[in-house]
Amino acid sequence: MTTLTSRAIPGWPVRYWQSAALLVAVLPQFERLPYWLLALVVLACLWRTPFAERRLAAPGSLLRMLILMAGMAGVYYSHRTLLGAEGGVSFLIVCAVLKLLESRQQRDLFISVVLDFFVLATAFLFSTSLVVTVYVGLACVVIIAALLVQQQREGAGLRLSLRRAGVMALQALPLMLILFVFFPRLPPLWTLNLSQGGGRTGMSDSMSPGDISRLSESSELAFRVEFSGPLPPSRELYWRGLVLTHYDGQRWTQAEGIHEPRPASLRAPWVQGQDGTAPLAYRIILEPTDQTWLFALAQPRSPTPRLGLTRDNRLVARAPVFSRLSYDVQSWPQASADIESLPDWMWMQSVQLPAQGNPEAKRMARRWYANSGSASRYVADTLDWFRQEHFFYTLEPPALGENRVDDFLFKTRRGFCEHYASAFVFLMRAAGVPARVVAGYQGGEKSPLGDYWVVRQLDAHAWAEVWLEGQGWVQVDPTSAVAPDRVQRGATQLAGNPAYWGNSGLSTVRYNNFRLLKNLRSLADYVNYRWHRDVLGYDVENQEGLMQRLLGDTSLLRRLAVMGIALAVLAGLLFLWALRGERRQLHPLDRLYRRYCARLARQGVLREAGEGPQAFARRVARQKPVLGPQAEEFARLYMALRYQPARDKARIKVLEKRLIRLARGF
Repeated sequence: MTTLTSRAIPGWPVRYWQSAALLVAVLPQFERLPYWLLALVVLACLWRTPFAERRLAAPGSLLRMLILMAGMAGVYYSHRTLLGAEGGVSFLIVCAVLKLLESRQQRDLFISVVLDFFVLATAFLFSTSLVVTVYVGLACVVIIAALLVQQQREGAGLRLSLRRAGVMALQALPLMLILFVFFPRLPPLWTLNLSQGGGRTGMSDSMSPGDISRLSESSELAFRVEFSGPLPPSRELYWRGLVLTHYDGQRWTQAEGIHEPRPASLRAPWVQGQDGTAPLAYRIILEPTDQTWLFALAQPRSPTPRLGLTRDNRLVARAPVFSRLSYDVQSWPQASADIESLPDWMWMQSVQLPAQGNPEAKRMARRWYANSGSASRYVADTLDWFRQEHFFYTLEPPALGENRVDDFLFKTRRGFCEHYASAFVFLMRAAGVPARVVAGYQGGEKSPLGDYWVVRQLDAHAWAEVWLEGQGWVQVDPTSAVAPDRVQRGATQLAGNPAYWGNSGLSTVRYNNFRLLKNLRSLADYVNYRWHRDVLGYDVENQEGLMQRLLGDTSLLRRLAVMGIALAVLAGLLFLWALRGERRQLHPLDRLYRRYCARLARQGVLREAGEGPQAFARRVARQKPVLGPQAEEFARLYMALRYQPARDKARIKVLEKRLIRLARGF
């Protein structure tokens, strides 16, 4: 077994390459790793430098065992487990650090660097974005260079090692593309929860004043939408996610038993009207939410497997959405639900209010309803009151007391969409009109570079649905009575309005007035959109469609045959390219010497393996005395030009011409 020397090659020492490979592998996990583990990685890399090794002894077996036990305890303390995504990655990094510290021989170094490939691959557990993919590709070049350095015998500097590693990575790229296109796509075998209980930015399963306003300060992506036909106007895009029917005086939550085990591909029997009209067809690319509820326009159905439809006409997934999910939807927004009547249990849920609290709002609701004479007239009068009174729409409303609805309606009169939706539904229920709060997103931003909508967390919105006899559930947005621009133009278009956003920084969306920043953000979003749709979204269905267009057949045997032929052609091209590259790397004088030896071989004098030019020239003189003088002169000139480079360029050219003439003379 060969022991590593302190400096195996000119340029970077082997240990520098080993440390660099570990650092580039760990870097994508920087934000997720505990500080003590980051410090351990840095200290291990510093310990492997020659400067430190001359002053510090290599860690022995006992010290490495103590580091392992302390690392396991630290991982368990930080993540409460040694398994799972984040805990498992941290434990793998601890093992990589220990392997780095104990590397003393070629075999140890090889295992240490190969282990860095596994550490680097864990970056895809948490993100599959284009930026992460590009970084992983560049980091692979560094790790391959580290492997080359510890294997090569000739010295090579930093630039040459990286160039060789880059060439090897590019040679593997066509192989990867062929396998990506033709190899049968397998559906996910499992779904991992990578949030580890930390949650994600997005809707929660309950709502109280202030929840959605906090979402509206975030420009994070919620989902993208691709419409198959004409794009509806932004004001009509109400993306339903949650229906909140239970109110305890503080928060709105979902009612128990609202889910119905019914396939999402079937129209609900309680949905009526507009059956002759064409539905809106679209595809939603949803970001991970760690929740089961999905987002869609009113009255949806979906052919995507493993989706369900609830009794309140919402799409839900059978399992929480831990990774990006694409699903197709058809919606009939003009259709109505429960036109004829409501089930008793749903009626009771839709008029429920706490017995205590908000007395002034209850008295006003009963008085107005008695004066209006009908539920539809009462709804219109309530909206007119919101419209005519001095209500304000703001992200920074004042705090509310115990009687939240009374304080909002008669004192502060400043709030966000959840304030208006909550107060409106309360007034409806106080008068005996069934109503519920709907939470989701409203509007979105049409991409200037692609035919799709971008819906962000700042588009989070809450509105109401009221049940009216003969009409069923009717959508009502009280926010539009106070701030019509919020619905007509969308939240993104209001990003530059200080009256709306208050003192919120709002990430980059606040600066949409700067054309350059807006265009750069749109370009980055479009590139990510195409990456997720065309690359990450290349599933079984897309592959079969591509095979049908390319081959006219989707059979597995034909696909594997074409893939085998493509791989064989690729292997042949790489072989020819390698031969050409070997000839190109050969010194011109060496090629001339090989040609000289080949001509002598045709005259019966074959050069033996390892035989030097001078020894070969002497043997030529013994076996072929006639060729002896020329052979000795050729060897002398070749040795002078190849191994004793002269500074006189004119003399070099004369000697080269003489050598060429001698080679032609044989």
